[in-house]
Order: sequence, then structure tokens, then C-alpha cells
Amino acid sequence: MNLPTFAIAVFSLLILPGPTNAVLALASTALTIWRSLSLITAVVLAYLAIIVPVSNGAAPLLNGHPGIASIVKLISAIWVLYLALKLWVPAPADRQNRLGVGQLFITTLLNPKAIIIGLTLAPAVQAGIPAAMATFVGCVTATSAIWLGLGSLLVGRHAEMPVLARHCGCAVLVAFSLTLAISALWT
Repeated sequence: MNLPTFAIAVFSLLILPGPTNAVLALASTALTIWRSLSLITAVVLAYLAIIVPVSNGAAPLLNGHPGIASIVKLISAIWVLYLALKLWVPAPADRQNRLGVGQLFITTLLNPKAIIIGLTLAPAVQAGIPAAMATFVGCVTATSAIWLGLGSLLVGRHAEMPVLARHCGCAVLVAFSLTLAISALWT
């Protein structure tokens, strides 16, 4: 696979709605340049923490044991459900109820898209690993910025996420959690 094809494939996969993108959109409350950079960096680092080892050595293990992918999906489903419940319950008066860098990092670590990229897309790039990873980082940065922008438009620039936005975000996360759980159990 050449580099432009890889970029299109990665961008097309990462732009699709999923747990990481939902958390990015919901984490866009009180968005500043520094917060945006922190959130995007968390997504990039979490994806690389999975993709690099999977594409460089874990592929035979994962291909030989499909149950591991199901376990990752189930853990991801539980984590996303936890985030949904956290989002539903209002924060105490002395704390903000917003999703942060830590939750985004863990959500991205558990995102099945990372395994797909590490198993199928990254190993197929003929341009070499450094060029593929630079392209990947560019795609992650672009898609993350798009989802932060969408979230900022939907949630607004409030210091605290509006109740309706929290409840809608919770519903989206529950839907992703159920989808991941069903996918894990019927694979």
C-alpha cells in the first residue's frame, strides 16, 4: 500500500464516530489551545502505544488468538459504560464534570481501531515505518481536531457541560458500549 492510500484509509477509519471521538467531542468544554493540544497529544500517544507493538510483533499472537480482540472489546465496553455513568451523574459543586486527558488516553488505548490499524494498515505500507507513522500522526491530529471542533460547536464554550449535552453524550457512550459488547460476544 502506498502512503496516500494509507493516509486515506487511516483518515477514513479514524473520522468515523467511536468511543475516542465521542470523548473528544464531550471533552471540548472550556476548550483552550493548551487543552486542545493536550487532548490531541493524548490520542496520538495512546494510539501509538498500541499500534507500534501490534504492527511490530503482536500480530502473530493476535491473529492466532482472536479471543484476545474480544477481550479488548469487552474491556473497552466496560470502560466506555463507566465514562457514560460518570458523565450522567452531576459533579459535586466543588468539581467540574468534564472528561479529561486521562479518560481520553485510556479510551483510546482500548479503542479497537488501534488494533485494526496495527494489524492491517500499518504493516502494509511500503514507504517505511517512519513515513507511515508521520502520516498516521497527521491523520490522528486532523481527525481529533475535527471532533474537538464539532464538540465545541455542540457543547459550546461553557466551563461546565450543559445538562442536555451531558445526557446526550451519555446516551452516545452507552450506545458505543453496547455495540462493543455485542461485537465482542458475537465474534
